[in-house]
Amino acid sequence: MMVPALIIFLLAALTDNLDGRVARKQGVTSFGTFMDPLADKLLVGAALICLALFKHVDGGLIPMWMVVIILGREVLVTLLRIVFIAKYGQVVSASQWGKYKMTSQLIVIGLGLGLLALQNTLNPTLIVRNHGAIFFMMLIPLILTVASGVEFLINNRKFLFALIHLTNYDSETEA
Repeated sequence: MMVPALIIFLLAALTDNLDGRVARKQGVTSFGTFMDPLADKLLVGAALICLALFKHVDGGLIPMWMVVIILGREVLVTLLRIVFIAKYGQVVSASQWGKYKMTSQLIVIGLGLGLLALQNTLNPTLIVRNHGAIFFMMLIPLILTVASGVEFLINNRKFLFALIHLTNYDSETEA
């Protein structure tokens, strides 16, 4: 069952990468700038939920708190991007840290699915258990997720300040 999941995940990640390359060559649009990260979040979110609910392990391969932190950051950033577009007409594209986060998530999920696909030939107790290899690998994307979320809030503090104080953000007055 894990081999088809691995193949589907890798194909989705590959097409996302190819789509990004085509967009950079043919021109990035505001729609693509917003929708590409949203599609990434849906792909990663679905995979993380599956890993957390993995049936062979009591509590899943990764704890639900990791999924909540990662998806919570994604929901917060996506909602703020929507508000920024609606209120200010500004599309906030992914930062370099956001790209590191996404890359690490794809790599770790891909490796995790690969390990699950190979679990019969490897030592399954190292893979299919609470706090196994997948849990420890997932700590890297978790840290990058939190760091990129903090960076997003810091980089967009003027938008956020204007939202909190219900004032208009004026990009012309920005230094």
